[in-house]
Amino acid sequence: MKKTVLNIFIFFLFFSGQINSQQFTVGSPEWLVDRYFRHQKFSDKQKYFIGEMSKEIKNPSIGEKLEGKAEMYFHQIQAAKNECVFAVKIYADGQAIDFYCYLTKQKESWKIRAIRSFQLPDFLFNVLDSLSNLGSISPDDSSLYRTINLFVLNDDKLNDYLNNHLNKFISVIEYFNQTQTNEVDKELKALGCSAVFLDKKYPGCIFVQIAAFEKTETGFIYTSETAKLPVISEKKFIYIEEVVKGWYIYRIM
Repeated sequence: MKKTVLNIFIFFLFFSGQINSQQFTVGSPEWLVDRYFRHQKFSDKQKYFIGEMSKEIKNPSIGEKLEGKAEMYFHQIQAAKNECVFAVKIYADGQAIDFYCYLTKQKESWKIRAIRSFQLPDFLFNVLDSLSNLGSISPDDSSLYRTINLFVLNDDKLNDYLNNHLNKFISVIEYFNQTQTNEVDKELKALGCSAVFLDKKYPGCIFVQIAAFEKTETGFIYTSETAKLPVISEKKFIYIEEVVKGWYIYRIM
């Protein structure tokens, strides 16, 4: 009996997902995101790709590569009159992969202009494995391990990390505002973060950087009520999303 109920429940979830995927208005941003990442066929890409995506017209979409079999969820993280950005999560082969999809409205028609995913070099994962296999670890190596481990987390896990350690992050901001450098350094090391700083281009924002490697960077932003956040785009800040009031995750590529 239990097995029968479970099978019916799974079927219902699958069937509901299929219905939901058909409810988007044809040509809408949601319809395009769903089609690119979920559908097994995307045969008329030339109608919906612009900019750098024009070079991808002959290449398979994510949905085509995965033959429409992957589990996929998405939500909008930025909306403007003629531009919008979606965060997309793909579950495949036991892994969760984050993508970001950037769309532009051109002559009353929505187009995909860019796709990004936060990619890190393999050697970082090799270092992480090596550190985790050490029998004993020095304080410096322990700090490095925490930082890399945090750097490679996906969006959902970073969200959880900030929520679970929010009081410590608030302490970092308080010590930073009071210019208590030693206390800031202690809290950053304990959290696995590398730096806290201001950027005059974004008044009202305090950046708590996890790590940066070449052109990639990720961390958190604390904002005042009058803060000017960076604009999300495929050119630098590829992802910004609020986790709790006044606190955001950011990624740079």
